[in-house]
Amino acid sequence: MTRRSLSTRDRLRIFTMHRGVCHLCGGKVQAGEAWDVSHDTPLELGGADDDDNRKPAHRKCHRQHTAEVDLPNIARAKRREARHLGAKATSARPLPGSKASGWKQKLSGEWVRR
Repeated sequence: MTRRSLSTRDRLRIFTMHRGVCHLCGGKVQAGEAWDVSHDTPLELGGADDDDNRKPAHRKCHRQHTAEVDLPNIARAKRREARHLGAKATSARPLPGSKASGWKQKLSGEWVRR
């Protein structure tokens, strides 16, 4: 889903709707302080690009939350989807004894085909 750019009027409406409170840290955004419009549920994870999902956040809080929470969750979701669809390529050199190798080691130490 593509993100549409917000006009100054839209940013002001979102800011006043949430009373200028950062939804990540709960602090008030002060006059002249840099702030972003943050999506509560990221668009990559199925979040809507509407006013219910948009909230003001300090720029510092927003960048930290994106780097530490949102990006790892998005990457994990993409890996799960690829695995679910069978699109993940198999390793060319699997570890010996792993399920992908085709060989297993018995308790006696003997190696046999799976």
